[in-house]
Amino acid sequence: MKLVGLTAYGIEIRNEEHNNFELHNIYGVSLLDHFYGIANAAIDEYNRDRTTENIFAYNDVDFQTVRNDAEQDVYQILYLRIKTGDYGEESEIVNSETGEITHNKSVEEADVLPFGCCVIVPCGEYTEGIVLVQSLGRNGITGIIKKKFNEYVRQLDGQLRAVLNPIVPRGYMERLLAHGVLKSIRLISYGIPDDAADRYGVDRGTSKVIRERVIRKPIGFVHNKYNQIMECVRGERAYNSIVELDDFEIDDFKMEFSVGKRDKTISLKGLNQLVVNEDITNLVVIENGHPTFESLCMVMQETGEEYLRAKGAIE
Repeated sequence: MKLVGLTAYGIEIRNEEHNNFELHNIYGVSLLDHFYGIANAAIDEYNRDRTTENIFAYNDVDFQTVRNDAEQDVYQILYLRIKTGDYGEESEIVNSETGEITHNKSVEEADVLPFGCCVIVPCGEYTEGIVLVQSLGRNGITGIIKKKFNEYVRQLDGQLRAVLNPIVPRGYMERLLAHGVLKSIRLISYGIPDDAADRYGVDRGTSKVIRERVIRKPIGFVHNKYNQIMECVRGERAYNSIVELDDFEIDDFKMEFSVGKRDKTISLKGLNQLVVNEDITNLVVIENGHPTFESLCMVMQETGEEYLRAKGAIE
């Protein structure tokens, strides 16, 4: 079974002067109302992008306003189920058990896969919302989502753009360090020195070689390195100075946490630009190799609420 992942981004709408718009009032239009109207009107209508040789369609769309016990509006959430795939190459479809060719895919045919996505905006005056994007194994739709959202906001004004950034609020990271269980740390280096290449028997000068040093069950790491990690989150320290090795140039630093039933992998590469990919395989219902939309929506909502609380947008 392929892993089902979930990645969070912050979404902002800016103009050419880099001014951020309040998401419930972009020239008098609510962002989620605008997105919902476009997606709902195009359900099961495939759009063909000849530049990228991709087809894209909305398969299911749901828009909700979530209220608290006092019937006050707390946040709005737009769920999207997308079907997309690439075409442009011939290939053979082979039965994995028998090895027999069952179909020859032409250049005009696309392997279409379903993916889930949601956009969450707190009620009130906010300039940043949250986007959650599902992946399946190595397949994902983040690039397509960014392109589509930009197309939609430019319908309101050609100078607008949708900005999606990796988002891990400081409070979220603090809670993760306090309540998560650190399963491993991974030090990653891209490329290999000539002397090491000779020892391993690989070609010199290749940039495709990736080396990793993995420490599993790193007991005491969070306690001993807490201050350095938080300095990295605040942009006061480089990620590759948390751990320093004489013979290993660190190009990425990843920490894998277990939080309840979830595994979360944090990349500390880049100052204050942390990327979290959550493994939600065991939290969703799988049918025919894909999560059901209903179960995926439940997990996306729960995850989105975690981020809203960490940002102080909801209680």
